[in-house]
Amino acid sequence: MINLGLSYDFLMLVRAMLFLAPWLGTLLLGWKYHNHPRMLIAGLFSFLYTIGLLLPMHVLAIELGMWHYGGDTLMLLGMPADIWFAGSLLFGPAIFFAFPRLSPLVFTVGCILVQALTFHSLAPLVIAGEGWFVGVIIIFGIVHIPALYLARWTAQDVCLPQRAALLAWGFGFLAFFVLPTLIMHAMGGAWQLDRYSLCAIALIFFALAPWMVLGLSAVQMFVIHGEGTPIPFDRTKYLVRSGIYAYITNPMQLCSAVSWMIIGLFLQNMFIALAAVMAFIFVQGLVRWHHRHDLAVRFPEGWLEYKQHVPDWVPRWKPWIKHVSTLTYNPDVPLHTCYRSWVQRCHPIGLEIIQSSHGLSYKDGNRGLLFDGSAAALCVLFHINFLTAWIGSFGLLMVLPWQWIRRRGWKDTGDVDGL
Repeated sequence: MINLGLSYDFLMLVRAMLFLAPWLGTLLLGWKYHNHPRMLIAGLFSFLYTIGLLLPMHVLAIELGMWHYGGDTLMLLGMPADIWFAGSLLFGPAIFFAFPRLSPLVFTVGCILVQALTFHSLAPLVIAGEGWFVGVIIIFGIVHIPALYLARWTAQDVCLPQRAALLAWGFGFLAFFVLPTLIMHAMGGAWQLDRYSLCAIALIFFALAPWMVLGLSAVQMFVIHGEGTPIPFDRTKYLVRSGIYAYITNPMQLCSAVSWMIIGLFLQNMFIALAAVMAFIFVQGLVRWHHRHDLAVRFPEGWLEYKQHVPDWVPRWKPWIKHVSTLTYNPDVPLHTCYRSWVQRCHPIGLEIIQSSHGLSYKDGNRGLLFDGSAAALCVLFHINFLTAWIGSFGLLMVLPWQWIRRRGWKDTGDVDGL
């Protein structure tokens, strides 16, 4: 490794340049694409993903002793806040706007080689510890490479399941780690997880799990039934009324609000709990405004009718389903017959059950999408009540990605059993 022996004043100048250059570069390069909205959306998504993941990954590296930062100016959990923001811009939109056709892997290999040669020269700005090179590779693998791929896929409007998954992953850290951290930094408090027992930490995860399933299922429904993402800039092509959306209009906002309250109670920080009010204001203001000026215009009949029957915040116990879906089962298969009997006893809403000589399948009534096997059985649960719908949501979050990995996308015939 190379140690250039740079002076402290020069390193502070480098830190200032690392803060200013990405901002200026992003603005100038972004203006270059002002007539290409998908490029700008791609840059925004890469920034949101990076800013959500970069801070927790650096905090983890600091806790593991891989490196630490010198100084005490603008520090947040041991990381300079200016480097956090500037790094999110640099390794997100700035690099993507500058080199939109460059392979993220090729770029990353070059960056890692540069860091490998110069990392020890950054002291006392950054002091290397044991395993620092492994930490650099991990951060590029978890943060920077996915961010650049997310930008690339968004600009090209391809790989919808992958980019929706990355958006959900990035938003999860942004909403439930970064935002509470900023609130505690401004209003007082700290994570201090070491003062809690493993049982207490496990309990908080169990309390959060049902609401996380609700939010993630909503993202999955947007991908499958809407062919888009939850973010209005990358909007759906179809109105989503299937799955968990047959019970509640804003499952993601409900997930965020309840999760903030749970985290706030766990940390005994009322300011985090009060962030739930922000979710309510967001829905009452921006979301309703978006629905009124976007969904009501794009889906004038379907949206207005849907909103008359499905509430914003309190889920229905029974679903509202306009178009009847179909479950097809094979009476010669005992397991199919038992499942059909159980479903009929539950009095499903908007479901027709017919016999066939083929395997178990489900046809969605809204768009005619087909699901087979275990995915079909799980889709039926959305027709019974909110509890079974939650079970179906949890199951589909595991089953559909696995089937998609096996099949590498859905078929041209419209069969989405792999999504």
